[in-house]
Amino acid sequence: MAATEARPRRSSRLGPLGLAVYNLFYWPYLIVTCALLFVPALLLFSLTAWWDPRRRWLRRYTTYWGAHYLTWAPFAGVRVQGREHLRGVTGCIYVVNHQSMCDILAVYGTYLDLAWVSKIENFYAPFLGWNMWLNGYVALRRGHLPSIRRMLRKSEKMLRGGQALCVFPEGTRSPDGQLIAFYRGAFWLAARAGVPIVPLVIDGTQEVIAKHRARIVPLEVDVHILPPIYAAEAHGDSHALRDLVRSRMAEELVRMRAR
Repeated sequence: MAATEARPRRSSRLGPLGLAVYNLFYWPYLIVTCALLFVPALLLFSLTAWWDPRRRWLRRYTTYWGAHYLTWAPFAGVRVQGREHLRGVTGCIYVVNHQSMCDILAVYGTYLDLAWVSKIENFYAPFLGWNMWLNGYVALRRGHLPSIRRMLRKSEKMLRGGQALCVFPEGTRSPDGQLIAFYRGAFWLAARAGVPIVPLVIDGTQEVIAKHRARIVPLEVDVHILPPIYAAEAHGDSHALRDLVRSRMAEELVRMRAR
């Protein structure tokens, strides 16, 4: 399995004073706009929920809402490669390596049509979490068997209906930007529902906002979309599928950091 070497740390074009000023404006902007942009989301939900059970309109709005905090931010951005691998793909599970809180914004910056599987605590966060409920995202209470079963039933139904889910198989943020162990759940579900795994490999977000830090460093980040991987490539075994996906993501991370 390929090792993921740490890439040379990129530096912002802003100096210490510039970063201080940037953060002075960025965090209040994020907090205020989360409250303001929730109002149109609630209105859109009220107008479309009865005829749009998949929440297509609301999810598209949510994607632009989340993406703009990174894609439209000065000195920042998202570079996406590999969209051609998604031709003909409908229902699938996107699996994403987890380096930073910023990863969610980077995934939104791909503008893919997807629903998140997330721990239930996130759904109670003001405005953003409430919007997750409206979007019909899949909640999970870790270590709680009835919740896990509900999550699996709902996820399988969505996948068989042609929807796409997105998960962080590491379950938590990596402390150093390298891949950590993957949980098996997403791979078991993909094999059971007969849908592919589509890896999204992110790099650079750990430099935008490090784990246990609050300072924003505006930088461009990279998201590479890898070709779909089907359970048949791992002979239908979810353990082997997990290991295969992790290996390919690790190899891609090495290539990204060698540039």
